[in-house]
Amino acid sequence: MPYYIIVLGTAGSGKSTLTGSLLNYLEDHNLDTAVINLDPAVEKLPYDPDIDVRDYVDVGELMVKQGLGPNGALIASMDLLALKISDLKDEVESLRPNYFIIDTPGQMELFAFRETGPILLNAIVGDSRRVSLFLVDGLQAVNPNNLLSSLFLSASVHARLTSPQVNVITKTDLIPEEELNKIL
Repeated sequence: MPYYIIVLGTAGSGKSTLTGSLLNYLEDHNLDTAVINLDPAVEKLPYDPDIDVRDYVDVGELMVKQGLGPNGALIASMDLLALKISDLKDEVESLRPNYFIIDTPGQMELFAFRETGPILLNAIVGDSRRVSLFLVDGLQAVNPNNLLSSLFLSASVHARLTSPQVNVITKTDLIPEEELNKIL
C-alpha cells in the first residue's frame, strides 16, 4: 500500500516547488514515487506529473464557454473533477509507487473548504497511510500576525481534512538569519 504525501498551503507558499524537490529527493534515494497534480489552473510545473487533473478539466475552456471568471471556473472545474472521480481513481490505482505526492491547488480554499476537495482526496487516498504538509510562507511568517493567521488556517485545514499534518516554513533561505531566529 503506498504512502500519500499531501502538499497544502496558501497560494505562493511553494507547494509545487516542494513537490518537485521532494520527488527528486525520493527518486534519488531509489524510492518509486508518483506525483498527482490537483491544480486545474496551474500553467507551469517544475515536475512532470504522473496524473494531472488538467487532463480531465480545462479552466480556460470553462471561462470561455460558460462565461465564468477565474474563481468561478476554478470552482466549476473542481466540481466537474468530482464527477470524473472514478476515472481519476482508476488512473491512481493503475500506478504502484511506494509514494504518491499530491500537489494541491494554489487557491487552497477551493480544495480544503469546499465539499469536493475532501471527497477527491478521500477517493484518491482511501484507507492508505497519509500525511499532510502545510506550507507556511516564511516571507509572510516574519510578521507575527501573519504567522498566527497561517497557523490558524493550518489548524482549520487539519480539522477539515483529518490527516496527520506537519507545518513547514518555506523560503527560509530568503529570510535574514536574525528574522528567521525570531520565527523559530
